[in-house]
Amino acid sequence: MSQHQVARPWFWLRGDGGAGRALAGVRHSLGLTQTEIASRLGIDRTTVIDIEAGRNAAVNRFVELFNRMGYDLIAVPRGVRVTVEAGGESEPVP
Repeated sequence: MSQHQVARPWFWLRGDGGAGRALAGVRHSLGLTQTEIASRLGIDRTTVIDIEAGRNAAVNRFVELFNRMGYDLIAVPRGVRVTVEAGGESEPVP
């Protein structure tokens, strides 16, 4: 990474509001407002507000579905190499 590049954070989508925290974090790291992200996604700003506040039932159920089955979801910037470790072994995730 060059001295002019800033590492973008990754986010763990886990528990109540995990997706909302991730969306807000990504939005902030990109320097976007709720209005700008809503426009890019073709949704109302109030929908973005509800997701970020953990008040979107469909999004929360989606994350909870995986969590209850023993899986965690993560959001990572494109182009970042991720390594997952399980049982002492590392395996790159494409």
